[in-house]
Amino acid sequence: MLTYDDLVTGLEDAWLAVGLHEHAFVESVIPATHDRTCKIELFPEHDEPLTQANMPPYLELSFSWTALHQLLAEGRELPPEPLDLTWTYTATVVSQQERSDTELVRMFQRAVLSAFQRFYPAEAAEMEPVAVEVRRIYQSGPQRLQLEYTQLVSSTVSDLFELWPDHDLQSLRNVLRLEMQLAATIIANLSDAFSPHGRGGYRTVDAA
Repeated sequence: MLTYDDLVTGLEDAWLAVGLHEHAFVESVIPATHDRTCKIELFPEHDEPLTQANMPPYLELSFSWTALHQLLAEGRELPPEPLDLTWTYTATVVSQQERSDTELVRMFQRAVLSAFQRFYPAEAAEMEPVAVEVRRIYQSGPQRLQLEYTQLVSSTVSDLFELWPDHDLQSLRNVLRLEMQLAATIIANLSDAFSPHGRGGYRTVDAA
């Protein structure tokens, strides 16, 4: 059976394998109910210090491990409970402020779709464009507010148990590696779209 530690270890192995780096790992635990939430920020290689001007596209990966998941891990005979992994991508746009929200959203959607076409071509053929939130951040200027940067944020959700039907730990590692390869490709595509003259140096999936 899958344990919380199996999942976290498998995710860590996967993000290291594709060349992503952990910037934050936050776990919240409620001991009385065995509920846990986990949020991980994953970045590609980037210049230091990290500022809004050189912020690469990055991923926040999160999931909730409930009391029911814990009981299943302990071998209880219970109906299966979905285990959703939420993948939230953020791209910071500084150099393309003249583009409209519609243009930016379409660029983001094309970057995501291109990655899905590579790894899940059948699903990509029927895939609806991902929803993208546009956040504009302003700073006070001498006479009026000035646009400092724009953030584009989008989330996708995958049920781990749907992706991993045989519940074998080796196949779990393979599933998580494939999902993280998809994530790394999305990040690289977003970088190409919004930071084409940035640091670069992202290790591609082929080179990972």
